[in-house]
Amino acid sequence: MEIAFRLLLVLLTCVFPCIRPPAALAISASSDPMKVGIVLSIGGLGDNSFNDATYAGIQKLRQHPNCRVEVIEPGDVSSIEPALEFLSQRKLDLIVGVGIFANDPIRQVATRHPDLAYALFDSVVTLPNVQSILFNEEEGSFYAGAFAGLLSKSGTIGFLGGMVSPVIQGFEKGFRNGIAFVNPKAVLITRYAGDTPEAFNVPDIGYRLGKELAAQQADFIFHASGKTGLGLIKAARQGTFMVIGVDSDQSVLAPGKVAASMVKRLDVALDKVVRMVSEHRFKGGVLTLGFADAGIELVISRFNKNLLTPIIQERLREVESFLLHK
Repeated sequence: MEIAFRLLLVLLTCVFPCIRPPAALAISASSDPMKVGIVLSIGGLGDNSFNDATYAGIQKLRQHPNCRVEVIEPGDVSSIEPALEFLSQRKLDLIVGVGIFANDPIRQVATRHPDLAYALFDSVVTLPNVQSILFNEEEGSFYAGAFAGLLSKSGTIGFLGGMVSPVIQGFEKGFRNGIAFVNPKAVLITRYAGDTPEAFNVPDIGYRLGKELAAQQADFIFHASGKTGLGLIKAARQGTFMVIGVDSDQSVLAPGKVAASMVKRLDVALDKVVRMVSEHRFKGGVLTLGFADAGIELVISRFNKNLLTPIIQERLREVESFLLHK
């Protein structure tokens, strides 16, 4: 069976300046190279979202000459398990699957290779050789909702989800609660692009749904929809509403129109799991990263700093305090 993926072999590093100096890593120049394999989510690089956020973490590994990483972009969901199996056959030190569609493939492959270490980002597999790392998207979405609720002039706010699923519905729930926290009179209108994985990869539908939300007076629209959100951002360029992006800083896609982005720090997740392996303390389990440990953040666009009046800044500090102490 032909495996529909592209293999990118890059020599990467393992340096984590925001957490510890390079010397803290247990990878010496005289040891065998640490070998890491990463299977991205569907949609591949260039999504300006989940995969690109993961790749930002990979780029942070490039400064260490003794860590080699193989990156695979699966063509579709059916290609994820063959990609993971391919990396497993190479007996790498750590194999990472990204996103909810890697859940069953990781489960299957990790069961077949109990002697290897696996990590799964944004989903959970309970096996002794799988470290699952989740992101508290409800916290990040809550902050995004508070941001939109404070800045909305129309009192109508939109949410665009990709595939109808518990993860994306968690985004919606957090966003709704954040709006209510600061602006209980505001109205939230929601749209989903579909109920299959393809719902994350249909910019044309994102464009159409963005237009629909704008027609109902939504002046801020938050999306959790992968490449589908690129269509929403396109609609924002032509309209009067603003977008809150997701997973990575999407403000560069439409300066002035993407007011903020709710970022899942996949680079932090990659940092943590590589350290577990390099420091010989890897074990299966579930780790959730949230606002307090820099796993989630709201990045406000440098092109929209004028929105942050002293009053808005004070209210956002109240939201941050709530998230840190709740």
